Amino acid sequence: MDRARIVVEGEVQGVGYRYYVRKAAWKLGLKGYVENLVDGSVEVVVEGDRRSIEEFIKAINIVKPPINVMKVGVEYQPPTGEFKTFRIKTGTLEEEMVEGFSTGASYFEVMFTKQDQMLAKQDQMLAKQDKMLEKQDQMLVKQDQMIELQKQTLNEVKALRVELRTILDERLRVIEQDVALIKARLGL
Repeated sequence: MDRARIVVEGEVQGVGYRYYVRKAAWKLGLKGYVENLVDGSVEVVVEGDRRSIEEFIKAINIVKPPINVMKVGVEYQPPTGEFKTFRIKTGTLEEEMVEGFSTGASYFEVMFTKQDQMLAKQDQMLAKQDKMLEKQDQMLVKQDQMIELQKQTLNEVKALRVELRTILDERLRVIEQDVALIKARLGL
């Protein structure tokens, strides 16, 4: 058994940090408490095996808005065995109400920041989509031009076929007349 007194500094009050600490302690089977200190830091006292305490210290070193742990001070002490579970030491009802509202406001702030980031990304996507639509419009214009050229080419081919047929029909008629004359002279 070991005991550690941990003082955590940073943005750790009014952000729901003590609940994360309690959850981590319960998960690792540690006993002790967490409480807010008047200087804005949070004190944690835990008892359990050294490996679990070390894992716990890593787990509570949270940098995830609105929580921002900046410093974790650890002092190992002899265990007392005084704790039956891990709990949050709370202040007065008024203090805890303020803490709760503050936590809610902090998470709303994070949510609005993320929403603003999401809207900015959406604006970027819409700008790209507009560019794609412009390119698509350009492609459709080119496609229409190609179709018009195909129609012109097709009409020219049809006209050429008609003209060629007329020329060939005329030449064939002349050849047939010449053959008929040759036959007549030969008496065939």
